[in-house]
Amino acid sequence: MNSFRLVIILTLINCLSLQAQLLEKLKERAKEKGLQVKEVSYDSTAVNRGFEEEEIPEIKSPRDFYNNDVVMALYNNDILVQTAFFDAETIAMRTEQVSNPKPIYHDDQGKFYAYNKDKGQYETIKLLPASNMGFMTAGITTQAYKLPPEPYFNAYKTLEELGSGLNFLILELAFIYKPSHFTNNDYYIQETVTCINSSTCTRFNYNDPEYPDSYIQFDNQGRLNELYINSTNPKLKDEPKGKFVFSYRPCTVKIPDAVEQSMIPGPLGKIINLEKGLEPWKHNKKDEQKN
Repeated sequence: MNSFRLVIILTLINCLSLQAQLLEKLKERAKEKGLQVKEVSYDSTAVNRGFEEEEIPEIKSPRDFYNNDVVMALYNNDILVQTAFFDAETIAMRTEQVSNPKPIYHDDQGKFYAYNKDKGQYETIKLLPASNMGFMTAGITTQAYKLPPEPYFNAYKTLEELGSGLNFLILELAFIYKPSHFTNNDYYIQETVTCINSSTCTRFNYNDPEYPDSYIQFDNQGRLNELYINSTNPKLKDEPKGKFVFSYRPCTVKIPDAVEQSMIPGPLGKIINLEKGLEPWKHNKKDEQKN
């Protein structure tokens, strides 16, 4: 697990850099729309305050948002790579990989669970609180996959207020995007296609030379049906790409018993408590107030 932790730490550092870049882009977009932008330090509750155009259904709990079981299969060159199963009741995902006999699990609190074959047990690591993980996922996903950022950040903000997050590695797109997010958008070209069971689907082809033949597709009920990503963009170098196929059928996911691991091992892990987020002093103040 040591080399695995190193990869995660490096990924986290890259995400923090991306986070700063993303905030700058969001401020630029807000200014272009004539919205007032205040200079603030990083605060997850401040994200996307300038983008309130989209009407969001009332969500009182995470289950109001995660309201369907979903299966997402990833194909690369028509070869199945992995299948993810999302259980809306437990708000958890199981990912079965063709190359790995033991599934990987994710929950809505930002934890993932991987099997350590050397120790013969599942281990879990929580990189950051669900809200911070959701913010990073939002930044990486919308930029790398060239998706409209406002719907993603609106969903992120809503879930953050409920103590949940967007931590399901592309599958969460099924709960975020609708055809209306891509209609009359110069970045996409709309067409009607025949999809599974000879039904009609609405496809939005990417209008970007770095994403040849890429598209996002919705079924006749407005549900995400397929996402095909083929790109020369270096931002996608380490991200899953290929054809993601979404279907909606009952799933059962049970998180396995697991041994908690610190991303930063040893005494340093107690000093740098990443579970309290990027601004731990805010949590310390709350703890003092409780006491």
